[in-house]
Amino acid sequence: MQLSPATLARARQLGWSEDTIARIEASPLKDATVANITLMRIPDERVRAFLDLVDRDPERIPNVTFNFIRTRSERGVRAKPGPYGLTVADINIGTYGEVPDHWPYENDTPRGSHTSPENYAPGSYFIYDKAEVWAEGVDHLYEQAIRERWVPATDLDWDNGLAELPPELEKAVCQLATIYSGHALVEQKIIAKWLEPISYGFHDVKLFLGTQIYDAGHKVEALRKRALASGGGLQQAPLGALYRAWYGALKFSEMITALDVVYKSYELTLFEAAGDFAQSDLERTLFANLARDSRRHLEYGRRHLLWYIQHHPRGRENVRFWLGRAEAALSIELRFSHPEREALALLFARDIERIQAGIERLRKLREKQLADYIALLDEVGIDRLPQVSPHLLAIAQDPLAV
Repeated sequence: MQLSPATLARARQLGWSEDTIARIEASPLKDATVANITLMRIPDERVRAFLDLVDRDPERIPNVTFNFIRTRSERGVRAKPGPYGLTVADINIGTYGEVPDHWPYENDTPRGSHTSPENYAPGSYFIYDKAEVWAEGVDHLYEQAIRERWVPATDLDWDNGLAELPPELEKAVCQLATIYSGHALVEQKIIAKWLEPISYGFHDVKLFLGTQIYDAGHKVEALRKRALASGGGLQQAPLGALYRAWYGALKFSEMITALDVVYKSYELTLFEAAGDFAQSDLERTLFANLARDSRRHLEYGRRHLLWYIQHHPRGRENVRFWLGRAEAALSIELRFSHPEREALALLFARDIERIQAGIERLRKLREKQLADYIALLDEVGIDRLPQVSPHLLAIAQDPLAV
């Protein structure tokens, strides 16, 4: 075998001796294999050691082609750790950080790599457009979620953090825990359902959604533990009308609009108000941790909504329709979920004889939930107040309105 002029030139550039080149040409190696070895920049003495292997096993060793070295990916990229270590954002550099508007592969090709025509098995993905899933800075949100992770079993003071409560207040706390652990179970399931169809090119989004699934899981865990820690037990299940907007979503962006924008806005405002209705130090810590998680989920929803309306040709029209459906489902849940509103009113009042004061504080909460929701949409350029569900307006004026 005689080496091609290109392979010969590369070999001489690497300092391979004429004796080594002669041994190669006398061996059963093919020019393509030798060319691959030159791309590895192997020095002369190691090439000679490899030729010794070829001489000892001339039937099998030449079948090793080293074709993997012929990658079309960018080479020489070196990611440097930042203040928080080597984060996902730190490795999103060069072509490895470029996310196309449309992902071209149907299989499990990681972003930055390339497919092999001989080895290509289409996968189960059907979300290929960046506008359908993306949010600016989603890699940072993922890292934030990792840094802020917490463990309900050990980060809450189950030994000393709970207070001995009157039976009606204990039942009210457990009722609230039951409802929001139920919401979290469905949240976990619905996010997991949409994780697989998102194509591999948007792995940053998939990573973040994985943290939301985990967050929903320990929300279930923590709230169930609170319900069972002081003898109250689990109470009435959620109404479940809320989930219609989640299960009925035909697009990923519709589901995120319903779950991580409309619902999370109301959930976050409730959890942030826990200082007014929590009955113990443990509950204040618990709801503060849940609020921190919800704030991150809401931020992804807000950023995705902004990206979607800016990059999808029918972004605003679609979002307007989705908001209407999600608000309708949420308003049904809030109006007809008597256990939740009555438990909250009692917790705000802290005494059944002062229930009227509790109802008034619940009204202020509903008013703030609506105001925070409208302000969130204002941030992304959606003037929602003129079109917002009249039922959400009604319960902001009277939380017992049906």
